[in-house]
Amino acid sequence: MDEIKNTKVSINVVPITDNDKQVVMNSVKQYFFRDEPLCASLGLMEEKESVTQLENFCTDILQNGVSFMAVSAETGEMMGASLNTTLCRDNEIKKYSDENNDKSSKYNDIMVFLDKSERDIDVFGQYPNIDRIMELKIITVNEAYRGQGVCKALIDKSKELALEIGCQMIYVECSSHFTAKAVERFEFQCIYSLSYTDYVNKQGDVVFKTQFPHKYFKVHVLLL
Repeated sequence: MDEIKNTKVSINVVPITDNDKQVVMNSVKQYFFRDEPLCASLGLMEEKESVTQLENFCTDILQNGVSFMAVSAETGEMMGASLNTTLCRDNEIKKYSDENNDKSSKYNDIMVFLDKSERDIDVFGQYPNIDRIMELKIITVNEAYRGQGVCKALIDKSKELALEIGCQMIYVECSSHFTAKAVERFEFQCIYSLSYTDYVNKQGDVVFKTQFPHKYFKVHVLLL
């Protein structure tokens, strides 16, 4: 691993095809599910039902056909992925609610939180001249390739496609301190920030007791 990190690698960013989906899902489960602050704080990986729900969520994103993976030019090994989707003003945005769920799950807790943030932000209300958005739902980099420019390569390629298909904005939710810092370096602007300690349940208990340095949930946008 250290040898890879100390060696300059060449990155190819390519669309994720049906043949790639299993490799991508394996990587997302190994790195994103494990490292993502909300999942880690709840111990989501210990709850089989929630893991299955999160897998299905990722699979649905891949069906949109606008996701990318980074591949090592030397070895062909997958280095990371950006699971993307598009949002349109005229389309009804599905809101997640656990009101009809008989059984709560850790996945439900996360989705209710994300739904709250989306309602608080009201991105199309904030930006009346924006009609189409590319959302980077999940950005993940395999541990051995972190610090090699993989995240930037994935975002650059996503931006290129966003422009081609007429998106006027890129939108990314940053539950991780490191993701927020990364997109800020790429000139994204923060439009929403919520301290995890301020998000409590009906009993007044903090829901996400995240590890340092993950103190805030942030949303960043890049106007195109």
